[in-house]
Amino acid sequence: MYFDPEPKEKKEDLYNFEGEYRELHNSIKKGERIIVIKGIRRMGKTSLMKVIYNEIKYPKIFIDGRIIPPKQNEILNVLLQESVVALTENFIDLKLKNILKEITVTPFGMGATFSFSSGIKSFEKIGKILEKRKSKLVIFIDEAQKLKAGNISGIIAHLFEHTRHITVVLAGSEVGILDSIIGLDAESDLYGRPKKLIKLNRLRKKDAMEFLQLGFKQHKKEIEKSDIEKALEIFDGIIGWLTLFGYYSITHDVDNSLKIVKKEGRKITAKEIEHFLKFRKEAKRRYLKLLEALSTPLRWVEVKRFLEAQEGKKINDKMVSKYLHELEKYGFISRNEERKYLVADPMIKEGVLLLTRGK
Repeated sequence: MYFDPEPKEKKEDLYNFEGEYRELHNSIKKGERIIVIKGIRRMGKTSLMKVIYNEIKYPKIFIDGRIIPPKQNEILNVLLQESVVALTENFIDLKLKNILKEITVTPFGMGATFSFSSGIKSFEKIGKILEKRKSKLVIFIDEAQKLKAGNISGIIAHLFEHTRHITVVLAGSEVGILDSIIGLDAESDLYGRPKKLIKLNRLRKKDAMEFLQLGFKQHKKEIEKSDIEKALEIFDGIIGWLTLFGYYSITHDVDNSLKIVKKEGRKITAKEIEHFLKFRKEAKRRYLKLLEALSTPLRWVEVKRFLEAQEGKKINDKMVSKYLHELEKYGFISRNEERKYLVADPMIKEGVLLLTRGK
């Protein structure tokens, strides 16, 4: 069902993902080694990954970067242990004890710890097992940016160099940090390695309208076009908020549903902004003012003028660029076709209002 607020797990529950679904499915089948799904928060990245994860027949693991300690050895431990489980579940003739012995992994729950080199050697042995069986292992890592401190890019780079039958699918909502992980600059271990990029965008207005219409049809509920227009005006084409609006509208009237989702969106985005500002306390006021102003698209020079007008003094060009770069890196703002800066999600403005005015 389109209005299920949980990440989707079946293809028929995905709306308007046909192209991205086909791209990801074919990329895995063709043997792409590094696949990256990009998009701001609430665009359906997790749903797309889970649907493909449930469909493919290869050994596979799904990792949520938010719940793994961001330390290199801890990441290796989780990846290795989950990979062993995936192989033994997929190839029933492989005995767990034998494969553990072959790749030198101790029984689970016993506190196995690997150095970087021993962990990679174990993956090389897994690669040989896969080669013999003419198969592959697909590792899905959601919210991969959370593992940056644990050198996830170095781990993936070694897998790329020393194994031939392991595919890594990465997704992350803090787009700038994900870019630094996957090697869009020379500082990353993945710089220069080939990778397949799949980008998820917000729904166009006509598609967002169709999504809501079809979703209500699934629940045999009629809704006025004017009510759909209200939702689109508030939530734009962010499929996560539109899904939540549809979910609440099944049991509430439209106006109450809009209020509920705005209230939830306000709290969620406020928490995300607070986390971002935690280590930027000196510039907190400027960041909040910027996010509030960028509900209207602005050019770089207009951003600079705005900040200077707010403070009544000149602001260094480098500082202006730094603020915009940081906000863009963490997925709070983006640039439109005219290269103007604007909030990536309309609910960000609501989050700012909660933080600055308590409402």
